[in-house]
Amino acid sequence: MKKQKQKKPDGRCATCPRWDRWHIRIPNSEDQQKLIRLYRKSGAKTKSDFVRARLLGETFKVITEDPSKEPYLEKLSEIVALAHKIGILYNEAVKVLNTYHSVATAQQLLSKLETYSQLLIRLQQHALFLTKSLKNKQE
Repeated sequence: MKKQKQKKPDGRCATCPRWDRWHIRIPNSEDQQKLIRLYRKSGAKTKSDFVRARLLGETFKVITEDPSKEPYLEKLSEIVALAHKIGILYNEAVKVLNTYHSVATAQQLLSKLETYSQLLIRLQQHALFLTKSLKNKQE
């Protein structure tokens, strides 16, 4: 396949006259910083997607971070990580229990399963408490 020769500075060529490439300049540094901030907040994958959405008036989401919620999010992330670890240990204990073992081993594994279940319940209650306290602070 032959490459098309581009003789025009805006990306058009003789066989492809439509404008499919646009270049803009933003000389004012304040405007540049404003655009960079808006792009970062927008959640758009690329700068091109962001500019296209702005020019064509398409809707896009804006992601904002609330610094007052950071401790809540950190605690909740810790709780989720602990629940994941306990869930893995729980699954391992169940797998071992399902294989053939003596009665004493089965009793030990059942006691481990009980403690894992209690830990999971406590973590869930703690997550609910954190969420309710955050809602009360916002109201």
